[in-house]
Amino acid sequence: MAKVALLIGVSEYEPGLNSLPSAVKDVEAMQRVLVNPEMGGFAMADITGLKNSQRQEIEDAIYHLFSNRQKDDLLLFYFSGHGIKDDKRKLYLSTRVPFQERRPQPLMLEKAYLE
Repeated sequence: MAKVALLIGVSEYEPGLNSLPSAVKDVEAMQRVLVNPEMGGFAMADITGLKNSQRQEIEDAIYHLFSNRQKDDLLLFYFSGHGIKDDKRKLYLSTRVPFQERRPQPLMLEKAYLE
């Protein structure tokens, strides 16, 4: 069984969304908990931490987290940052550059993508 974690923190945003200074600190704190043998027991090499990354890097990391996994693998996806809901109340994770044509440029995780 593999134990793999992806931790994403977005603290810095372009105008339109307030900065969240603690988001990157959340990733660092979560990483400390996960590598603690009495708490998470994850190997450091099995934890990917992204801080204020670009959208493409985040998408690639999410794809890698969920690809080629076995049924009994333990996967942890953690995001600290802004979330944006659309008119249909779907939740999107916001990246550093959240606006395109005055609309959010979200990172959407479809339910099927996570299964």
